Amino acid sequence: MKGKLIRPAVIGLVIVGALVVVGGIAYATIPDGSATIHACYQKNQGALRVIDTDKAQTCSSSETPLSWNQTGQQGPPGPTGPSDIWSVDGYGSNASLAPAQTWVTLATTSLPAGSYSVQAEAEAKTILAISTAYACDLVNSSNNEYQSSSATNSDWVTIPVQAVVTLTTPDTISLRCIADVLGSAAYNWKLAAIKVGTVH
Repeated sequence: MKGKLIRPAVIGLVIVGALVVVGGIAYATIPDGSATIHACYQKNQGALRVIDTDKAQTCSSSETPLSWNQTGQQGPPGPTGPSDIWSVDGYGSNASLAPAQTWVTLATTSLPAGSYSVQAEAEAKTILAISTAYACDLVNSSNNEYQSSSATNSDWVTIPVQAVVTLTTPDTISLRCIADVLGSAAYNWKLAAIKVGTVH
């Protein structure tokens, strides 16, 4: 008979205890309203304890106060990555590489100051059934050459050229090509400049 009376009482105490614990957790303010955790570091022993400043808890004279944010501090900004591309698509186009041994500008793009990875290419062919030398290069508005590439063939040939270019002021970058004989032409050219953050 006593056992039957004790069991409900014990169960009742357990429930009340659980409610008190849950209530304490519900009203705890760690971290605080600004998502900051406050703690005290024992100078001599190295023990660390977390405190609730909203309940006026403080560190003793033998402790050093510490605090940290759950989200952590923002680190330094990383280097700027590629952000813009300037592109000229000459697919389906053609231009005579005449007169012979004379540079012909196929594509030009205007760029603001900065560093760029520039890639270009053009196809070339001569109407003569002979081996013909071609060359293409990348130049600025003053015709200063950044890079060039050449090829020799009696039929279709693709001439790629690329360079890393740094402009201190706004300027243009152009793709030019040349052939050593008459009757040559360039086709399907393209020019792309990708802005980069840092050149190593």
